[in-house]
Amino acid sequence: MGFSFPMTDFFKTLDYLRHNQVALRKFITLCWTIWKERNALVFSNTKVSPCRCYYRALNTFKEWELRLRIDDQQLKGSLPSPSSPPTTSQPIIVRWFPPPPGAFKLNFDGSRKDSSAAGGIIIRDSTGKAIIAKSFNFGDSQVYMAEALALHKGIQEAINRGIKDIYIEGDNLLVINSLSGTWKPPWKLQNIIQDSKLLLQHFSTTHIKHIFREVNRAAEWIAIVGHLIIDPMCITPNSSPNLDNIVQTDCLGFTLVRRGT
Repeated sequence: MGFSFPMTDFFKTLDYLRHNQVALRKFITLCWTIWKERNALVFSNTKVSPCRCYYRALNTFKEWELRLRIDDQQLKGSLPSPSSPPTTSQPIIVRWFPPPPGAFKLNFDGSRKDSSAAGGIIIRDSTGKAIIAKSFNFGDSQVYMAEALALHKGIQEAINRGIKDIYIEGDNLLVINSLSGTWKPPWKLQNIIQDSKLLLQHFSTTHIKHIFREVNRAAEWIAIVGHLIIDPMCITPNSSPNLDNIVQTDCLGFTLVRRGT
């Protein structure tokens, strides 16, 4: 789904948009995104990126359409109001939240492809700006071990940067609950989890939370990159349109829908 309008004649285009509501919404979204890109250039001296502008407009349009469908379903009574507790059959709207001022948030993820295990971490400040994003290749290992190793690496990176107030989020419930002490880790993870707990003593405050996979997109993308490398590699979001788009949409507070299972 892209953006395509008949621009051979301006008045014909206006007439086309007047009779095509979906195309009109796309056009408005694209204009708004171009305006935001222009403002970033003028006021923040941010380099213009047509690719970033396109993907931001596309994601904004998708969210707009999703919101319209959900609102329509709620009006018809097929979905509960936002205040109603969700059930497993109902869609849940989720998003990434930045940490409070002065704090930092670590998101981590593990990945397994064929016989390769990899991990990714990203640490962001209260504005949503990434201060480090790093991919790792863990060789032949299980995905839950890759998750635990990525967590351990992320905590080490936070310590190296002198962070004192850390928020830790991951989508692997086993690893998160093992770290928080809610669950006893399986014996294969005991050493790495125990060492991670010891490392947490370097922080003044720690906050550990399980999140849905949809909210962990940045760390997931970085982890997948780990399958392509041998040595650990730092990634600058500005150097990757895909990662930059995820970080920017997270920062803007874009919501995603998690379907019930």
